[in-house]
Amino acid sequence: MLETMTSPTPSLVPAPEEIQAGYELTLEERRVRGAPMRLFTFPGGSEDVARTVVCLPGLGASGRSFAPMAPLAPLLRLQLWTPTLRTPVTHTPLQWNLESLAHSDTRLPERFALVGSSFGSLVSLAFTLAHPERVRALVLVSPVASVHRVRRWALSLSTLVRMPKPFAYVFAPTVARVLGGRHLPPEGRAEIVREARRLSPLELLRRLKDVLDADYLGALEGLRVPTLIIHGARDTLVPLRYAQDVARRIPGARLEVLREASHLPYMSHALAFNAFVGDFLLQHLS
Repeated sequence: MLETMTSPTPSLVPAPEEIQAGYELTLEERRVRGAPMRLFTFPGGSEDVARTVVCLPGLGASGRSFAPMAPLAPLLRLQLWTPTLRTPVTHTPLQWNLESLAHSDTRLPERFALVGSSFGSLVSLAFTLAHPERVRALVLVSPVASVHRVRRWALSLSTLVRMPKPFAYVFAPTVARVLGGRHLPPEGRAEIVREARRLSPLELLRRLKDVLDADYLGALEGLRVPTLIIHGARDTLVPLRYAQDVARRIPGARLEVLREASHLPYMSHALAFNAFVGDFLLQHLS
């Protein structure tokens, strides 16, 4: 099924030929606190509100990057959210996303599960700490809880995606390959590169600043939400020992390591990722 949306905003919708095979999802644009938010869903997916799972992508990705979770769609009501491409200057991107998730405009149920990858894991952690009563289960992928747990050189490398043309078009695939690892399929790499290029340099820098300012490590021991952490052993951005540190600090947290995966295990190792996430979420959302 080709990508469709409920309210036409051409600037938000790539041409059909730009969407990679396997990433064709239904797109709905919702106005959340006055800003356009993109919501991707799977055609024919579950409509069981009690099994709502909100997926939050990484720094320059869109919710469409979670397309490899398609096998879970009949079992879970997957809501693949994409932060607004331009955060209002009144808030930091992290603040805006936290308040947006809690706002009635999102039309989310009172309680739901969260799956957050990289920057999305930072948003997921912050939201769960602020609203633990609303989160039934938490999945952190390549978790970012503190700048001290992120390699600054890798953050600097990721900014190459935003360099002016044609420089960006030369280096962006290399950056995506480093972050995704050697097992990231070409269509996944193309999805990451295309979506990252849609983000303005200013917006990317603002999100990077949120990452650099973040430090939630001290609060993790107070987290009382069932938590699963999935990490790639070959992650060059967030080393495995830092994910292990996060897992140790969250009471009862479970850590699963994908030995050959890098920073985007849900795209590069979907079969194993979906098995872990599906079992965990069905256990806590049944």
